[in-house]
Parts: sequence; structure tokens; C-alpha cells
Amino acid sequence: MDAKTESPSQGAAERLLDNPGLSVERLPMLAMIFDRLAAACAEGLRPFSPAIVTCFVNSIATDHVWDALDAYDGSIAAILYSPELDARILVGLDRRCMFSLMEVLLGGDTKEPPHEDDRNFSTLETRVAQTVFEIAAEALHSAFGPIIATKFRLERVETRMDFTVMGRRNVLGVIAKILIQAMDIGGQMFVVIPQPALTPIRQQLSRDLSSDGSASDPRWQKMMRAGIEKAEVAAFAILDEASLTLGDVSGWRVGDLLPLKAAADTKIRLDCKGQSLFWCELGQAKGHYTLKMADRVDNEEMPLAQFLELAGASERS
Repeated sequence: MDAKTESPSQGAAERLLDNPGLSVERLPMLAMIFDRLAAACAEGLRPFSPAIVTCFVNSIATDHVWDALDAYDGSIAAILYSPELDARILVGLDRRCMFSLMEVLLGGDTKEPPHEDDRNFSTLETRVAQTVFEIAAEALHSAFGPIIATKFRLERVETRMDFTVMGRRNVLGVIAKILIQAMDIGGQMFVVIPQPALTPIRQQLSRDLSSDGSASDPRWQKMMRAGIEKAEVAAFAILDEASLTLGDVSGWRVGDLLPLKAAADTKIRLDCKGQSLFWCELGQAKGHYTLKMADRVDNEEMPLAQFLELAGASERS
């Protein structure tokens, strides 16, 4: 009998070598990479969209690559190749994300939900997706910058998932889900990186940023600062506040007068997103009421204020 007999211990050893496992928790730099990717994608999409596009990481997990891609059947994806890593990764958009982007980029009012009918993607939709993937490829180049200088070349766009290019059926990978939203609609971008692509840089990915004060990236901070500063918010001038019962409110009628404790020289508080910012003085100019910032409310402990101050210092240095 010519069949080769494999001992149980030998088989177990080979399985461990073939599939040694991948732990996102032990690779903290991955979170930074995907955060940078999301921020860069939002920035890259901004010139094409009349509405503000936001991208943020929803989850980062490990799974068998083929099993993960099964969940995205019917999506559109691109194969990106990294010469420096000698590996291919996959970036895709689910159908809801693709149709939402078409609705927003073409100037739709989003009053009706985007179509999600089961059909082939049109030539225009494929071209728009390719533009998004080109933005993602450049964003990945920037995101991986602190780890390794590598470019990601777009090889092709797939509307039917070809799993074989991602390796063997049992290969593990990191799967990141990034939510893309604009005008209250959107969907999911997914990034699949097989384990062999990360093995050469595993040591760099295991760096702990919390213990490395020099690991901050001024370019990333500048990009995040720009994104935060462009966010639309509402501010409220609070003249007076009172504690009332529901009975008091239900008794209000048109023509009723509500007494205020505020006087002409009372300072008005300026709030934004539930955070008090300034004490202001009420004035008039050109027939309109005005607010003059008189004193700053102590908000130095706000995380956002600390971040903006840090980013500003990095730009000046």
C-alpha cells in the first residue's frame, strides 16, 4: 500500500502552521490604519458630492476570507495589489452603499430610499465604484504610511466575487466594515486583508500607540481637524431657563406672557451640542440682535477642545 500515513501530532502541527490565527487585539495599529482609511475616503469623496459624506469604522474582526465574502454576494468590489507586500486585498461596496452613493452624487434629494433591485450594475455605476476604489487605494497608501511605504494598484473591478484570488478556502483575514453615509442614507464599505499580507509587518502592527508618545501623525491630525471643523452644528443662545411642571406647559395658550428673570445686562449663554461655550452680551447692529462673546465658559477639559489644540500645535511646529 503506497498511501502515506500521517500521525495525529504531525497533522495538528501542520494545521497550526497553515492557520496560526490572527488577533485584532494584538495588532492595535490596525485600528489606526482603518480610522485613517475612513477619514481619507471621506475627504476624497467630498469634491464629488454636493452633500457631506461621512465615513467611520463600524467593526474590525477576523474571519475566514471566503466565509466573509459569502455575506457580500451581489456586491461590487475591487482587487488591489501591493507590490511591497506582494499581496492582494479586496475593497468592496455593498449594494445599498452603491445605490446610495449614486443617489447622492447625482444630486438626488433622498426623499425616497435608493433602489436596491436585484440587477446587474450599470456601466455608470461600475465607473463610479471604480472611482471610489481609486480613492480607497490612495487612502490605503496614506493609511499604511506609518507602517510601510506601499502603494495599492487597482487590478480590476469585480461584480462577481472571485474568491480564489484571495488564497485558500481556509485562509484567515482581517475584515473591516466602514459605514459611508450622506443625507441620512448610505451603506457599507468592506475591506478584506488576508493574513499573508499582514505577516511581514506583524511586528509593526503590534506597536502600542498608548505607550508611544511619538507615534502621532501630524498629517492624520490635520485631516481629522479639517473634517471636524467642517461638520455642521447648531448653536443656541440661552436667555433664561425655568423649571416647570407638565401641568404648567399644558396650560399655555396663545397670548400668554412668560416672565423672564433676565434683565437688560444679563449675560446670555451660548450652547452648542449641549456644551456651554461662551457668556455673551446682547446688542443690536443694523436692525438685528447681536451677541458679543464676553467670557469663555470653562471647557478646557473637553476632549474635542484638547484634540483641536493638539492638532493646531502640530501644524504650527
